[in-house]
Amino acid sequence: MHLKKLPTWFVKGDSRRAAYYTIQARELRAKGYVEEGAKAEVKKPIERQPEIVVEAGASAYDSTDALQEPQSDGETIEEMTKAELLDWAMDQGHDLKNSLPKAEIFKLCKEIEESA
Repeated sequence: MHLKKLPTWFVKGDSRRAAYYTIQARELRAKGYVEEGAKAEVKKPIERQPEIVVEAGASAYDSTDALQEPQSDGETIEEMTKAELLDWAMDQGHDLKNSLPKAEIFKLCKEIEESA
């Protein structure tokens, strides 16, 4: 069967096609074409919003907390970690090398403690 208006134009984006028969029009509509002049249903694309994470507290954005070794509560050199021994030696005025093993750093700290 012929369409009432010959040719009936169908558009999809920049593509424009002519249809003369109802079957052609049905196939073009199935492919997403709309009749020229008719208002096309434009689906608004779903916009993905960025996820906003809110953290409370002053340390929420402090990334150095995770990198530090846990500090011991002990006052003696025997209970200190390697980082604490290096800090203690620096406070005493001695710059020890970080690359040394903890045992050697501990021995040097004992010597510093005895000489003080």
